[in-house]
Amino acid sequence: MADGRGFAPIGVLTSRIGRRLVALFAGCALLPLLAFAWVTLSRVTEQMDADLRESLHNGAKTAGMGMAARLGQVAADLVVIAELLQQDDAVLQGGAVPPLPDQVAARCSALWLEVGGRQVALRGRPGAPLGALQPAKAAHFAAGKPVVDIVGSPPLLVMARAVGAPAEGRRLVAELGDERFWDPQELRSPGSQFAVLDDQGRVLSHSFEVLPRLEPLLATMAREKSSGTVEWHANGEPHLARYWRAFLRPQYATDLLVVQSRSLHEARRVIDEFVRWFLLTAVCTLMCIVFASLVQMRRTIGPIVSLNEATRRVAHGDLSVRVALRSRDEFGELGAAFNHMTAQLQENVRRREQTERELVSSRDAALAAARAKAEFVTNVSHEFRTPMAEILGATEILAQIDDTDAAARREFAAIALHGATRLARLVDDVLQLGSTAVWETEPVDVAATLRDAVALQPVSLQQRVSLELAPDLPRVQGIEHRLIDVWCRLLDNAAKFSERDAPIEVRAALQRGEVVIEFVDHGVGISRVELSQIFEPFRQFGRDQMTDKAHGTGLGLTLVKNTVDRLGGHIEVDSELGNGSTFRVSLPVAVPAAAVAEVT
Repeated sequence: MADGRGFAPIGVLTSRIGRRLVALFAGCALLPLLAFAWVTLSRVTEQMDADLRESLHNGAKTAGMGMAARLGQVAADLVVIAELLQQDDAVLQGGAVPPLPDQVAARCSALWLEVGGRQVALRGRPGAPLGALQPAKAAHFAAGKPVVDIVGSPPLLVMARAVGAPAEGRRLVAELGDERFWDPQELRSPGSQFAVLDDQGRVLSHSFEVLPRLEPLLATMAREKSSGTVEWHANGEPHLARYWRAFLRPQYATDLLVVQSRSLHEARRVIDEFVRWFLLTAVCTLMCIVFASLVQMRRTIGPIVSLNEATRRVAHGDLSVRVALRSRDEFGELGAAFNHMTAQLQENVRRREQTERELVSSRDAALAAARAKAEFVTNVSHEFRTPMAEILGATEILAQIDDTDAAARREFAAIALHGATRLARLVDDVLQLGSTAVWETEPVDVAATLRDAVALQPVSLQQRVSLELAPDLPRVQGIEHRLIDVWCRLLDNAAKFSERDAPIEVRAALQRGEVVIEFVDHGVGISRVELSQIFEPFRQFGRDQMTDKAHGTGLGLTLVKNTVDRLGGHIEVDSELGNGSTFRVSLPVAVPAAAVAEVT
């Protein structure tokens, strides 16, 4: 149907086949698109809600653990102060208050001693008297443990412990109600508000402008004791909150609950924007497809059948389908457009899947890096705490020892020196791990460094070591004192994880153009599961870390691998649980002096 001006329009809906084709289009294109949109929006919304809940839960848990750590510091401070008061009976008899450690001022808003119904201020103004404790807390207190309680109105958090025997009735009380203890920057996660409650629902601290009604939270807490989620209104808008119970009852006879709350409007702003643009794009895409399809349906039945079949296959997910319409009219162009569309869809799906894989990989890498950083900081802090406690304890006692007691002063000075030496060694090890300096290497006699390393060991260990050095060993590219340090650490590791009289074999030979040095012990060995983590910092395997932990910080093998890698070599371990271990170091044969940069 054409005139001199071109093609006359054909009413698609005026023909039965046109109506059938329209119905076919609606069934094969429109409904899958709507279903895809609904499923996509539902899954994205569910995932983002789950991420929000997980973020709030982690924030509440982190805040609760931090609060428990601060309570532990206060408990340790009270132990020190109680000992000072016992040593100086003047305060207990109404005399002058002795000087207190500086850290008390940083953690307690007030500190006083309750003796015979009266309060003796040690720092700040005494708060409300602690009064009679509940039976469970009284039993906890009678056992000589610190007790956390709530006093006064508004409720304030206090910690008390006995001075001397609990039966003597002398209680040292610290008030923890100021903003230094309830630091909002530490207790709330980014974009959230926090609240801390006791196990009776009394609010001890919060960051809300107006405290929300607690009934929904208390009702949920009654059903779910440890942690849970609640939706409530705060600051005039809906919030999603997550609470976590810091289980402090075994230590302080009281539990505290930490709540993290975030505005739903703020949290779901991204998903609302995504939904808006997604729907707009879907509607525009649908309209374009409908228009193009109605225009092309006015052609003959043959091409329509061909396109109909191809459309069915595309609707079922086969994006590799192509149509063979090679006419020079509009059907040819339609066939080319259809083929181009399916190719683009296939390419877009491929790119989307690739992008999703890259995003998942990037997310996993970022999470692994964050976990590794947090674990490293935690381990460093833990390892620093022991020598620091040793130094602080010795120096505090030294400050109190009479000048005439020279033997005691020498004893505690030696303890402080030992702790300082351990701390300095730990600092040096950590600095070496983080160093970015360039090492200048030179040819080194590896056999001489092995002999020197054995000679540096105690006589009892030297007698256990057997050296098997191949004749005419070539020099290796390295640094003499760093290689000696590596051998000493490997010998120390072999000695720690084997019996006192078990032999240790050290072998060195030239293999495939490299000098290979093996340290073989017959100790406890390492399981295959733990082999992949043997060079991670602050890790020790092969012994019960609670009852039989080896001495050291767990940095020895980490530093060994760091040094070997920076010298251009590599290290590997063969071990079997119960059958000893073999550490194998391969070093390059000496070349003209060159600068070896850090291996990252």
